[in-house]
Amino acid sequence: MILYDMIEKLNEDLAREYSHWHFYIRASAVVTGLHREEFSEMFQEEAAGEMIHILEFSKLILGLGGTPSTRVALFNDNFFEPRELILEALKMEEEVVSNYVERMDDAEALEIADYSRGKSKVNGRYIHIFLEDQILDSRKAVDNYKEILKGL
Repeated sequence: MILYDMIEKLNEDLAREYSHWHFYIRASAVVTGLHREEFSEMFQEEAAGEMIHILEFSKLILGLGGTPSTRVALFNDNFFEPRELILEALKMEEEVVSNYVERMDDAEALEIADYSRGKSKVNGRYIHIFLEDQILDSRKAVDNYKEILKGL
């Protein structure tokens, strides 16, 4: 793993963060049903969290010497019912956790490759720690959505 490849992968992650932000903004506007206002508010809060993730990823990529992408990954925008929206959000967040665990392995590979080339291990270690925080946030969302689904 070289730094350029890592930056490309982080830009793919950034594109997914943008898509999550778009998903949550849309969900807050289109959600239907009896508890529409509560769900709308919840989705707005999730969108605010995604904005923070977008900024954090952008700063990480800049700090590594890359240019943050503005690309938005595709997302499913066919849902209106609370249960459907929560299931889709759950799916997205579970995928993110899985992707970031894989990216942590990439960060370790970068650290090893850099060390073997006589370079600093700092970038790999920093990316690893950064991703741990991202996993914690997304895993909390996963657990929350599972609890909400029990009541729907």
